[in-house]
Amino acid sequence: MYMLVRERLLPSSDKDYGSHVTNATSPLTPETDLPPVDPPTAGFIVQLFVIPAVVVCVVIAVWLLFGKMAGGERGVNEYVAIIRSENANRRFRAAYELASLITNEKSLAVDPKLLGDLTELLNSELNQTTGDNSEAKQYLALTLGVFQISEGTSTSGKAEEALPALARALESNQPIAVRIAAAESLARQAARQDGKITAENVVGPLAKASESEEADVRLRTVYALGFCGGEASSEALRKRLGDTNKDVAYNAGFSLIRRDDPKAIDILKELLTQSTLEQTINLENADEKLNRIEAFQTQALRSLSTVLKKGPSVLGAMVKPEVETLTASKFAGVSVEAKSVIDSLSQKSKN
Repeated sequence: MYMLVRERLLPSSDKDYGSHVTNATSPLTPETDLPPVDPPTAGFIVQLFVIPAVVVCVVIAVWLLFGKMAGGERGVNEYVAIIRSENANRRFRAAYELASLITNEKSLAVDPKLLGDLTELLNSELNQTTGDNSEAKQYLALTLGVFQISEGTSTSGKAEEALPALARALESNQPIAVRIAAAESLARQAARQDGKITAENVVGPLAKASESEEADVRLRTVYALGFCGGEASSEALRKRLGDTNKDVAYNAGFSLIRRDDPKAIDILKELLTQSTLEQTINLENADEKLNRIEAFQTQALRSLSTVLKKGPSVLGAMVKPEVETLTASKFAGVSVEAKSVIDSLSQKSKN
């Protein structure tokens, strides 16, 4: 049995295989013996396993060290120092990279000292009337929107609030890029607080900026106002229902629908009527036009659903026929949302 297994390892051809079977009973010669196998030495094991393992550990340690330095206090302070410098190119680049760093490091996003320093910097930049510091202001404004907090204390010990500073950046004398960045950051901050921002020094500048000549500024400020609370924000949104830019008008409508504001009834019916949207949305690409119609109708229905989750809806009852029509929409997503609204309306009527 032993011989048969050994011989199967040796033949290299059918002819050789036959001769080995014939001589299977003959004793092994030195030539047919396998070479002796020596056990591995300690040096060989070290070369094969230990040294590569040490190299890998060193690489990981270096990577962790530099990662810690990049996200640590020293790195942040260096960024802040560069932003405070006079080199315009380095300043805006540092502000941009710092925004990315804060986005990826949760501990930095809740650091009151860092927020205080950056808010102080933005206020200082907004006070500058000479030189081109628009990019630094733009990225500082964007950075303040990344934070999960809105109040901090600077290194000098001064209390700083991010929201009023961002509201200052909305002023008409600021570059459009800076105003857009400030509006976007205010929208992020307002969304986190979900209706709790009602302060005049924030809502007032947003309302004023929502009347800007630049459609991009109006769109961002209307979006931010939608997350603010109070009558002042609602009144500013109502003024934008007739905006010549339909994206602005519809975003104002979505916000007022979520508030169940009867003033939004006309634009809500417009949003829920596909034939009207087909005439209103001017896009040459047919597929893109259909995608926009689907997106607008889906958002309008979701805004209604938000109201119905809280209780009865004045707007919901007024547009029930339009919603029932959309239950048979060719857009699957619209159909699902419409059926959900109808179910909620039926449930509310029973109660």
